[in-house]
Amino acid sequence: MKYVREIKYCLVLLTLFTVESCRAESPQLAAVFEKFQKEGTIVISSLKDGKTYSHNDQRANQRLSPASTFKIVNSLIALEEGVVIDENSVIPWDGVKREFESWNKDQTLESAFKSSCLWAYQRMAQKIGTKKYRRYLTRINYGNKMPEPELTTFWLAGDGLKISAVEQIEILRNIYRRTYGFSDRAYDILRKIMLVEKTQDYRLYVKTGAATKNWVGHGWYVGYIETNENTWFFATDIKIDGFDDLALRKKVTLACLEVVLGKSL
Repeated sequence: MKYVREIKYCLVLLTLFTVESCRAESPQLAAVFEKFQKEGTIVISSLKDGKTYSHNDQRANQRLSPASTFKIVNSLIALEEGVVIDENSVIPWDGVKREFESWNKDQTLESAFKSSCLWAYQRMAQKIGTKKYRRYLTRINYGNKMPEPELTTFWLAGDGLKISAVEQIEILRNIYRRTYGFSDRAYDILRKIMLVEKTQDYRLYVKTGAATKNWVGHGWYVGYIETNENTWFFATDIKIDGFDDLALRKKVTLACLEVVLGKSL
């Protein structure tokens, strides 16, 4: 088992090296950001051959708070540890009114994931604990691997967990390839709750995230798109200057994917 883990770790490092060596900044992607008048970055990478396109490599390599995009890995950990059994497991609401109406009710893993329900994931975090988080984050090489300083907020804005867009791509790629040692059942459930759109031509799997104060900060749109020909991983991070900018995370990402895929979405 030790040797299997070592081989998988070497494959992860090899994948990261390959993507770094194949990545090229794209003026076409830069034009998309100019069109939307947004500062930010995007990395788009092919499963088939590792070919990778990006905009603003400096920001793509800058580690930032993952915010709710950490729910991708957090869900896998919660499933693996038996904190939740499946996507329909109920997390009871405590009756405290919070800022989003969708949070003010009992949650399932799926509803908490899709609505980015903070309190539900904080409840799960309390059951998982810092020691187990540190072990998992180290195993999968997640950003700076810091489940600190606070157990229930370390993935939010602050001095805790941080990850770059380039690293987000590698996390997604290795989750897709199932190289991290989680159970197939956990991977299957995560795939199910990440699906946001399905057509005859593609399937879109996404998690959003926003690290803001008074709606100023940065916002993520990460995931992958499966077409009939290939699978593409993407990680977008844009500067958020107000609530309305949150919608631009998806718009910028889809526009960039259309450039790379050469088709409308």
